[in-house]
Amino acid sequence: MISISTIDNNLGKSLSDVGCAEDQSKLAYRDLSHIANISLGELAKTKQNLVVFPKVLGDNKDDVDKLPIFTMAGSGESDAELAKVKITTGNLMGFVGYGETQFEITSRFTLHEQGSPKEDFFLHYMLEKVFALNLFDLKHLSGCGTFDFLLFLFPSCLKKALSQGIYKTYQHFQKNDSNIKGAVDVSRHIKENIPFCGRISYNTRERTIDNNITELIRHTIEVIKTKPIGKIILFKNDETRRAVEVITAATPSYNFHERERIISINAKPVSHPYFTKYRLLQKLCLAILRYQKLKYGSDSKQIYGILFDGAWLWEEYLATILIRCGFKHPRNKESAGAICVWNGNPRYPDFYKGTWQKTFEYGTAIPSNNYILDAKYKRLSDASIDRDDVNQMVTYMHILPANRAGFIYPCSENNNQKTYTVYGIGGQLEKIGFKISLQAKDYKDFCKQMETSEKELLKALNI
Repeated sequence: MISISTIDNNLGKSLSDVGCAEDQSKLAYRDLSHIANISLGELAKTKQNLVVFPKVLGDNKDDVDKLPIFTMAGSGESDAELAKVKITTGNLMGFVGYGETQFEITSRFTLHEQGSPKEDFFLHYMLEKVFALNLFDLKHLSGCGTFDFLLFLFPSCLKKALSQGIYKTYQHFQKNDSNIKGAVDVSRHIKENIPFCGRISYNTRERTIDNNITELIRHTIEVIKTKPIGKIILFKNDETRRAVEVITAATPSYNFHERERIISINAKPVSHPYFTKYRLLQKLCLAILRYQKLKYGSDSKQIYGILFDGAWLWEEYLATILIRCGFKHPRNKESAGAICVWNGNPRYPDFYKGTWQKTFEYGTAIPSNNYILDAKYKRLSDASIDRDDVNQMVTYMHILPANRAGFIYPCSENNNQKTYTVYGIGGQLEKIGFKISLQAKDYKDFCKQMETSEKELLKALNI
């Protein structure tokens, strides 16, 4: 297995820069060619082994579904050409693999030493907050690979799926008893019940909770139990423990030796019109079970992995802080919380505070507590504030109306706040840096430093 690693938004790295040995470059280039320069939306639709968050691609303004996981420029025809190959990443983090090569993309706030990344505390922390995970006191957290994110996400997906009830579907059964509830199977009856002993062989179709989906979930639970952190993930939280017990009770026919058959049957995604939340859970279970197989037999020609859109994750993490302080977080998908340019023309800022008014008399004092905020995961400097982003924020300020607006972005420096005065209707447009520590001793120390940064953010916002 060839394991290579880089950071998000890496500005372009050679194969050697991402930890690929010279004698493995040709094979790595060949494998990565099947993944590079292909839009994430296209890959996610056709590859059941690839799990992507957010699960609804194209739901955010960054059009993440139209972007590739990474781009690769250059030719692999010769050693000299291989040395010039450049791999460039964007906002996506996680891991993706094909054939003999596994490519890990950590956050850019992970220090890399001699081609080997340290623990990605920043990604862990955002996942903990957004998915309500319990990672803080995990003794085994140090050294966890990106694959472990699959395990961390399982309880959240399981509980959301069970909120719709336990999955039920019709199954075909071959029975042999005196309680006939279907068509008699004559040939089987002659074979099994001659001389006649009071039983009838018949085929029936019944709605049951012990089905291919719940069996898939059960197999996944049994795999997670074998991991060093598995029991903590499944049983530390009471709600998760109850969910595991529900699945265990619902699958009395569970058989370890039928795992490959269950995986194969679940190749077709769930299409039930009611049990919609089982689609992501099914995909996650398959990713976990198939990764186990791929890890020990890496000759598979399948694209697999788990990816997170950094822009989406950063915005959702900030929501856990700002919503508690009275900010609204509009949802494009649910058409909720919009402010409108006119009727039927909604706009969805990342966050805003205050009451949107359909009409506002020009010259009237703008409410001082109205505030617009935009989450930016990309690198941000004076020169890199996009013209369209500025125009968008000024529009939001005018429509709400608000006299303050700001871009919140992660950075590793102090003294990272700057204010610009907006001409015309007036107001202030701010650039607010959120410090991410690069010097934490361990994950517990990193959490403390992040809590300090969260307090500094609220102080900068004067709330």
